[in-house]
Amino acid sequence: MTVAQWLVRLYPRAFRDRWGADLTAEVQAYPRSWPNLLASAADVWLHPAVWPARSVAQRQARVAAMAVVVTGIGWFAAHLTVEDTRGLPPVLDLCAIVVVTGLLLVAPRPAPATLMAIGLRLLRALAGPAVLGAAVVAVVHSSGGSFAPPARLTLLLCWWGAWVLAVIQVGRTVAGVGVEVPARRYRLGVRVLGAAAAAIGLTQLVAAITTPAPAPAALGLCLLAVPLVLRSPETAV
Repeated sequence: MTVAQWLVRLYPRAFRDRWGADLTAEVQAYPRSWPNLLASAADVWLHPAVWPARSVAQRQARVAAMAVVVTGIGWFAAHLTVEDTRGLPPVLDLCAIVVVTGLLLVAPRPAPATLMAIGLRLLRALAGPAVLGAAVVAVVHSSGGSFAPPARLTLLLCWWGAWVLAVIQVGRTVAGVGVEVPARRYRLGVRVLGAAAAAIGLTQLVAAITTPAPAPAALGLCLLAVPLVLRSPETAV
């Protein structure tokens, strides 16, 4: 694979399918343009509402999936860093309720005839995370919960990793339904998820101030910027 092809693969598939040949030709004609290409690819990933799409429903699904995945993963990462910080875990519990509310708002309402197929698809998608989480629980209960630091860290990463994978699979399932959501409810859901991400980011910054750590502070700043990135397809195109 050439450098030009590798750079073009950084773009979403929808962009590659539409403009991949033109992007490759541009890099080959102007080799020094690769920094601009990298910045452009990052900007495109941050704005899924502007990706080429067949319908408004597809654009909605992409934004909804990004909102759910980013906010959900942000919540789990924040929980890891603030679980020992006094007063912050209850705030994250409230944020979790807001995240679920946002998910329900942006989630499409498919026809009853397709609910069974979508449910089975979701169950298959969650099978891997469920098995991983169950394995961690079984190991912890069978050993009495006493582990050396390396083993404890591994189990902790597997446990939260299972939840992160579950969030990703839920986002992918939402993106695959392909049913348009009423614009007013959809915009409200995007705003609710953006507000949840900002609140989670704020808890990260508070935790970083309480126990100085660069990683929580960086994550907090990124989550605070989520409402600026999330846009409904109606306002982005």
